[in-house]
Amino acid sequence: MTAVSKRLIRGGLTAVAGRSAVALGVVLVNALVARLLSPEDTGLFLIALSIVTVAAVIADFGLGKTLLRVLPDAMLGGETGRAMSHIRRVMILGAASGLLAAGLLISPLGSQLAEALTHGPTLGSMMPLIALWLLVTLAINLLAETCRGFHHIGSAIFFGGALTGLGNILIVGSMLTLAWLTATSVQLGDVLGLFIVSGFVLMVLALIRLRARFRKWGEPATGSLGELFIMAWPFWLTNAALIMMVHAEIWILGFLRTPEEVAAFGLVARLAVLVSFPLLIVNSMLPPLISELHAAGETAKMQRMLRGAAGLTTLMSLVLFLVLLFFGEALSGLLFGSYYTGNWHIMMILAVGWLFHVWAGSGGFVLSMTDNQHTMMRITLAVVTITIVAGIWLTNRYGGMGMAIASTGGLVLQNVLMLLFIHKHIGIKIHAGIAGVQDVWREVTRRLNSLQGGSS
Repeated sequence: MTAVSKRLIRGGLTAVAGRSAVALGVVLVNALVARLLSPEDTGLFLIALSIVTVAAVIADFGLGKTLLRVLPDAMLGGETGRAMSHIRRVMILGAASGLLAAGLLISPLGSQLAEALTHGPTLGSMMPLIALWLLVTLAINLLAETCRGFHHIGSAIFFGGALTGLGNILIVGSMLTLAWLTATSVQLGDVLGLFIVSGFVLMVLALIRLRARFRKWGEPATGSLGELFIMAWPFWLTNAALIMMVHAEIWILGFLRTPEEVAAFGLVARLAVLVSFPLLIVNSMLPPLISELHAAGETAKMQRMLRGAAGLTTLMSLVLFLVLLFFGEALSGLLFGSYYTGNWHIMMILAVGWLFHVWAGSGGFVLSMTDNQHTMMRITLAVVTITIVAGIWLTNRYGGMGMAIASTGGLVLQNVLMLLFIHKHIGIKIHAGIAGVQDVWREVTRRLNSLQGGSS
């Protein structure tokens, strides 16, 4: 096995452990927030988190993803100056776009957006805090992608995200747990401030982690800004469309319904997404396998492996789906409180969409690993547009259930379009099938054994 393959496998194993902890941690942090804040303030928190997450992706402008393209290639060729030059440009441009986005949030336009989303002045008065949260989130996102570009996978998982980094979950979760155990009164502003402090601490820790890599920071720049933007914009459009697809439900419900309804929908949605957890784990291991088999032209073997992986994950996801089907109502009340029971039907509609997503397999990775990123971008943009239009219409009529139907429909449509394109243009099927299960098990076992043998 090559050194690159070994590094990818190690990274995949680290990602499995890290993402498992993050998936459970996100649910627990949301449960603590729901226990400590009122339903209205919980809804306002979910809207604030959505604003920060969407604004961070827009302000990033795809710059973070360019680090994953440039840094491995530059370091493999010993071009340290090129790598440091690219990091410097990304950080400077990221700081400028972040300040611009933060300025918009604290402007009258930002306050009007917050008031329109929440039907009240509370969140609008907290826009300076939200703007500061955006800045630290963007900083740790870019630093996390830098870690990922240098193959520090564990560090990337620890540092990255407003509520998707393990570090944030541990720091914020610990403080909220302490407040809950001691019956300390907590306000919305306190929770936002806690995330800001946590983000700042993680930013400092990430800089310390990367200090050895930044020693050649002063080397002259290579390449042009135009080349950087040409590389970044497809990532930006795809990421912006994906994040809007995920967060459209919160924004639409915020515009059309009350913060309490946003809280009820958002919390059960956190449970529904756990159905996709097995696919998230498998996708941590598949990319190097897809890349190697595609490069070798072994499409038949790749199809068997992908269908086998989808079959395994579908079986595991089906178990989680059945848990929500029979115990979801009780679980929701146990985690979030009795106020949030009665939304089982919304949770199950969303869970159906995630189960189909798992059954459909790793379409996004297949498109990315076979040079079809632009197709992925076009599919995503089209589906996001349809989902938003359908979501507005259905939410007006049926509230949270209508939004759940629109979200699930969009997720199903996206996967169907990817399956059709992959079958027609790449010539393989990737949806769940049992035939390739043995191939998956045999290949992963072989690679893990090789990895252990190379380490001994």
